[in-house]
Amino acid sequence: MAVSSKVIFWDVDTQVDFMLAGGKLYVPGAEQIIPNLQRLVAAAERGQVFLVSSTDAHTMEDAEFQQWPPHCLRGTAGQLKIPETTVPGFYVITNCPQAPVPENITEKYRQVVLEKQALDVFTNPNTERLLAVLGRQPEYVVFGVVTEYCVWHTAKGLLERGCRVALVEDAIRTLRDADGQRTLQELQARGARLISTDAALAMLK
Repeated sequence: MAVSSKVIFWDVDTQVDFMLAGGKLYVPGAEQIIPNLQRLVAAAERGQVFLVSSTDAHTMEDAEFQQWPPHCLRGTAGQLKIPETTVPGFYVITNCPQAPVPENITEKYRQVVLEKQALDVFTNPNTERLLAVLGRQPEYVVFGVVTEYCVWHTAKGLLERGCRVALVEDAIRTLRDADGQRTLQELQARGARLISTDAALAMLK
């Protein structure tokens, strides 16, 4: 089965500290979207679609901890992605200048993990380089947590760079419903569309 050239899935911060009760910065109810996350990521594991995943990879010195409690610290269990959103043999792109971004990344891997130390994945300069490899032609299908923070920055950043964006409504989670709804309305106003998990998977047929 050939990988889609029309669609790229983008999984935002589905890590233990956010997704599971007892995590350092648990998003209430996040477990409820895990079945849909698993369905989406399974498509990448089957080789139907390329999967980009962002992850927080913090140290105690990170500026983000002036606003949020420590979470997703490097080397801790909480920093790991949940198993349901992990494809074996994924490739990691660190937040280091000129970290390797293979030109044939979609041929060699099914998932790439972009590390970051801030809300916005584009603070990792290698995100721009990855986007240059992936191109602006595919539609980027975004899901994960949290709607009004990292999902917002990811979708907005892609839209600002001329990409088409679809947000998977039943595979994202918000901290505050009102803020999440405002965020989705703002992203729609910027050109994003809202779809379901079923619709996202149907795009691969």
